[in-house]
Amino acid sequence: MEATQEGILAIVNDKIITLNNFNQYWDAIPDQYKIQLTKEDLLEQVIIQTLLIQKAEEIKISDNPEVAFQIKNATEQILIQYLIEKEIVETTELSDDDVKSYYEENKENYWKEEEVHALNILTETEDQAVDALIKLNEGMDFSTLAQEISIATSASKGGDIGFISKGTLTAEIEEQLFKLNSGDLSEIIPTEKGFHLFKIIEKNPSRYLELDEVREEIKYQLLPLKQQQAFDQYLKNIEDVATIEKNLELIKEE
Repeated sequence: MEATQEGILAIVNDKIITLNNFNQYWDAIPDQYKIQLTKEDLLEQVIIQTLLIQKAEEIKISDNPEVAFQIKNATEQILIQYLIEKEIVETTELSDDDVKSYYEENKENYWKEEEVHALNILTETEDQAVDALIKLNEGMDFSTLAQEISIATSASKGGDIGFISKGTLTAEIEEQLFKLNSGDLSEIIPTEKGFHLFKIIEKNPSRYLELDEVREEIKYQLLPLKQQQAFDQYLKNIEDVATIEKNLELIKEE
């Protein structure tokens, strides 16, 4: 017969598995794993699990004190997890004032050094670099030339090395790079790896990042802190109204 939401999907010995039971198993599986798993596969797994549980019950595995403790402990940990989710995670929110205050108190963490967006050509010899510089001064496109002659890994991207902050490259390169302005072409810079030429595409001064630029980052950092504070207060509240007696003599080390 066609199974309804409460219909019987399978019977394993005397154990009925309803469609509703099965859907609980299915819903518990992360979406990325469902791609490799059919519902028929899962049903077979549920049937095998049911058979094994029945066998465990038959030979009274849960009567073993160690097993009983592990079951009790696992149950308690699940209850605690859902308690924290309900009482702390779901109720703790960040206000705009929380985020703004955190930003102001930790503003030194959001300092951004001066940066340049540059294109690079790297050659093996100085003669190759001189020839490249001549072509560039004659008007040849930097990216096109980088693709043709550069031995750097950035050649395939037309020499584009993205944004570079101060302190990222060697001093010999940065000394030349950061004194240039947008559109400027560098001199030939000799290094251990070869001879560099750079063209500056864009230049940004050092500055503090604006609040809107780091808002999501702050939320990611701040929310767990606020949840921990909420949990600490929650725990204190329930401890204050609880009756707790201790007999530390029993666990004192000799």
